[in-house]
Amino acid sequence: MENVLTPAQALILACVQGATEFIPVSSSGHLVLLRRIFGWTDDGGLVFDIVLHAGSLAAILFYFWREWLKVGQGLLQPARMPAFYRRLPWLLLLATLPAAAAAPLLLPFLEDADGARNSLTTGLSMLATGLWFWLCDRHAERRAGAAGCGEGEAAGAVEQFGWRDAFWAGMVQVLALLPGASRSGWTTGAGVLRGYQRDAAVRFAFYMAVPAILGAIVLQARTIFHEPPAAAAPGLMLAGFLVSLAASLLAIRFCLWFFRAHSFRLFRYYMLLAGAAVLAWEFIL
Repeated sequence: MENVLTPAQALILACVQGATEFIPVSSSGHLVLLRRIFGWTDDGGLVFDIVLHAGSLAAILFYFWREWLKVGQGLLQPARMPAFYRRLPWLLLLATLPAAAAAPLLLPFLEDADGARNSLTTGLSMLATGLWFWLCDRHAERRAGAAGCGEGEAAGAVEQFGWRDAFWAGMVQVLALLPGASRSGWTTGAGVLRGYQRDAAVRFAFYMAVPAILGAIVLQARTIFHEPPAAAAPGLMLAGFLVSLAASLLAIRFCLWFFRAHSFRLFRYYMLLAGAAVLAWEFIL
């Protein structure tokens, strides 16, 4: 395994991070697998991954800048803003608390190649995510059938998200700390199981990404300052950030369009097949 990340490797990792942070197939799992399959260095890998996640954070702030502006206005001038934007910061805080409490306890396990940062854990988490998508689709189909409406006509807009909805989304977000478990997929699924339209659920999951990614960056700050330099040079770090930002913007746009009319079926099949392939490679090949 080479101990220096090349420009091509860095840009590929940045593209994968940006796309898979929001498309529900697990960014952390794909980053781990790419390095493992192709023998790319993981020295300083957590630091480089944090830079790539910062690109995704910048994308979500930029894409929904109007919503964040309304949140700020809701805090400063509550009487002039709809109730949802006054409530949203506290919903996000509630949704973040479970992962914030669990992450420091799980961090040694999540960082260790003998713990979670390996292909075995990634494969099992992918299989679990595929089964989660199946459960969510089955629930949505039953609900649509009981209501006598079409598949894409489930009730519930993002403005109706309440405290229980945020709490359950936060609880399943703890599971998404594992590589291979898609954060956006698990939290979107939580919204679907609570009765929301998929496009509304995915939008709230994207709002949740801001404190989740920011918290991960803060939690890993000690890695940036106290561990040896990352395998990527500063120029590659900047390039990785920008590529991750661009790919994340495209992924956000794609998901908001896709889930207006489509179920998890495509991603369910992908995660089940990918998880099975990873486990077969781990134990057979």
